[in-house]
Formats: sequence, C-alpha cells, structure tokens
Amino acid sequence: MQCAKRNVQNFVAESVDSVVIILNNITRKSSYTAETQHVKLVEGQPVSVSCTAAGGYPPPQVTIRVGNNDITNTFATVVNQTLLPGNGVGLRYIKHEIHLWTLGYIPTVDADQHVLQCSAEVTGLEVVIQGMLLNVCCKSVSFFFVQLLAVEF
Repeated sequence: MQCAKRNVQNFVAESVDSVVIILNNITRKSSYTAETQHVKLVEGQPVSVSCTAAGGYPPPQVTIRVGNNDITNTFATVVNQTLLPGNGVGLRYIKHEIHLWTLGYIPTVDADQHVLQCSAEVTGLEVVIQGMLLNVCCKSVSFFFVQLLAVEF
C-alpha cells in the first residue's frame, strides 16, 4: 500500500495497489516500465478489453478512455470485496477489486495513435493509470476488389 490518509469521516483512505489492462489477450500491469506498449487492431473488428483495479479504500473510481473519450459506460462492471484479517485482535479490512470488461470494443480509425487508458482513483490520493497505444489499421478492401475482378474473367 502506497499511502494512507484520513478523510473527514475519520477512516483511513488507501491508494489502489495495481491496475491491469488486457486488450485482445495482451496484458499490461501497472508495475511495468513507463514505455508505451503498442497494440495493432483492425478497424471495425471487435476485440475484448478488460481493466482490473485492485485495492483502494474507499472503493476506487475506475475509468476507461480512448484519448479524451470516456468509454466506461460501454463496459460491464463486477465489484469483489474480500474481508481479510487486520493487524490487531478483531480487526479486519476490506480489499476491493473492480473489474470492467467488454467483448465488443470496436476500434475506429479515430482511435488510431490514441491511448486506451484505464485509471483508478481514490479521492484525494494518487491516480493509478495503465494504458496501451492503439495502432488501428483500416479494413483491407483490396482482397474484395481482387475477388470481383476474378469473377468477371
């Protein structure tokens, strides 16, 4: 845990431990280096995307963006809460894990060279962010034209 801070309600706020983003079976964890990971996608072909934020108290706000476009509302959300033993007699703490996912993110050429970013924030503490640079290729139409030419001959 990175930081603890008391808020007005007198509980200790805790930072998010990690953020993991998976795009088309490519995983990026918040423990990786700062260099950008590139992911090649094809315009119009649906891909799976998931983001998992672990830790944080109170539960973090998790957001998914492509560039400046917030696409969080297009994802399903599952929140897991696990009660774990604390450091003292009778003390317990809750570990939150928030998982956002979709099987149907459809990239467009407008998303090309933009970062798909997942961020998790506990109010007042550092935001934990993970992302991947999208390289969105146009659909190939040349194969279609070759088929048309072959049919005419």
